[in-house]
Amino acid sequence: MKSFPASKAVDPMGETYRNHFAVSKGSELATAFEASPNWQLNGYRDGMAFYSVTDAGRKALKDHLKAIGDPWQPYSVTWGGHTVLIAAKSIGNAKYSTYLDVSDCYSELKFVDFAREAKARRVAA
Repeated sequence: MKSFPASKAVDPMGETYRNHFAVSKGSELATAFEASPNWQLNGYRDGMAFYSVTDAGRKALKDHLKAIGDPWQPYSVTWGGHTVLIAAKSIGNAKYSTYLDVSDCYSELKFVDFAREAKARRVAA
């Protein structure tokens, strides 16, 4: 049986919103979650079963990402006095992803101007 990945997070060992799942109680997917040491049942409500990733699941994901040579790495991007930590495949990808996040609030901002001002660097995982 396949295990279920937690998410594309900067640090697979950390807590993210994708560490929690809700599935139909008694479903095939619920049975798979219950059979896996990577997930724990947190409870039932309104016909749904709620699961979260275990420490073993986080470690399994971290080991898997290392084994496959995962191209996603942590980068810090600083712009406008704020720094964010983001998972990306390159410095350019980190800047562009951050630009997409901030451009909703700064509609007049062009990527070329953002890229010129932003500082990005690879950080240790």
